Amino acid sequence: MLRKWMVFALSAGLLVTLAGVGFSGDDDESPLEKVMEKVNKANAKIKQGVRNPANFRKKQKEVAEKSKELVKLAKESKPMKDALDKAKNEAKPQEKWNTLMDAFIEKSEKLSEVANKPSPDYDATKKAFSAVSKTCADCHNVFRVEDENF
Repeated sequence: MLRKWMVFALSAGLLVTLAGVGFSGDDDESPLEKVMEKVNKANAKIKQGVRNPANFRKKQKEVAEKSKELVKLAKESKPMKDALDKAKNEAKPQEKWNTLMDAFIEKSEKLSEVANKPSPDYDATKKAFSAVSKTCADCHNVFRVEDENF
């Protein structure tokens, strides 16, 4: 019986060690990927807040805060050039990156402006967020390379 437990303990220890080595991808992330993770978190919170008018009333303050954070992250991501070598079917990736990042910054600023009014309008905020989401999708169509292993 003791032998079974020792084998189990060693197997579990080996599994935990291998899992830790296999899933510690934080060191492999580029600065842009780290910023985009923050963008995704802010987008998720805003999306929850503008899902419907009732959510917007409850989460209005959080939507306003996250919209400000999104502007900061958009400006922070523009000088990063990590994605340029991953551009799909783009002859001038630097120009395309600048165009897309400028649109992302502009639409994020508009969202922040609308969401941070003294009494923000749900429809205007939702429309502004949709415009931001479109800029994200446009950029991902050109620069985001999906992992083919999944």
